[in-house]
Amino acid sequence: MVKKLGVFGYPISHSISPTMHNAACSELGINFVYEAHEVEKHQLEQTISDLRKGVWEGANITIPYKETVIPFLDSLSDTAKKLGAVNTLIKVDNEIKGDNTDVDGFLLELNSMNLDLDGHPAIIFGNGGSARAVAYALLQKNTEVRIIARNHMVSTQLKDDLSKSTGGKLMHYNWTPTDLKVASQKCKLAVNCTPLGMLPNVTTTPWFPSVPFPDNIMIYDLVYNPLETMFTKQAKHHGLASKTGLGMLVQQGAISFELWTGQKPSINTMLKAAERKLYD
Repeated sequence: MVKKLGVFGYPISHSISPTMHNAACSELGINFVYEAHEVEKHQLEQTISDLRKGVWEGANITIPYKETVIPFLDSLSDTAKKLGAVNTLIKVDNEIKGDNTDVDGFLLELNSMNLDLDGHPAIIFGNGGSARAVAYALLQKNTEVRIIARNHMVSTQLKDDLSKSTGGKLMHYNWTPTDLKVASQKCKLAVNCTPLGMLPNVTTTPWFPSVPFPDNIMIYDLVYNPLETMFTKQAKHHGLASKTGLGMLVQQGAISFELWTGQKPSINTMLKAAERKLYD
């Protein structure tokens, strides 16, 4: 009998997670299939109940439910507790445990970029579940984090939560050209943790064109579809290094895959499958 894995979110049609996970299942010869499952807000609790009943063996959870799913879960990993956000759901007997592999996924990406922040701060656009994971990862590196977002109340909560759980330094700014100019001073990394630039809204970007980029800042866009986003195009135009979030997607996905199946997938196999899907 085929065992089902999946990703829950809304919208979810853009996801390439099924492609990379199914490539790993095929290579390992295991009887799992991974599917994208579109879940509207009113369906979330029932979907988690279905997971608990065994309809699914495990799942990823993505925008916009990384935080709102938590009340429906039975337990959380230490990392998920500190973050207040989950991206991975693990079925343990008849209970569902929430975990977060985004943190380690981003840290692995950060290490692969050979980026030396050397005490310089980093900017994060957004204040949702992905922003929490990236902020937490950077705070683990003793990096000052500057959050730029529109919802002041949510940003304040993020700042308070992570300051308390990590002891790190976070600041938050309004998403205006004036605040971006101030916040970006001396920064060596800017990370987009919003859907801006994602298909179909490919002309959008978190960085106001009127605000100059700091010298030698690295641009990292969690958006991976399209392969080149408006944000990374801006960086390229100014001679700056940039990268989309495909690598992080694969890294966090591989960690989730091992949690569900007990088998370690090939990062290269998952990455190549994802790239082929995006280039189609």
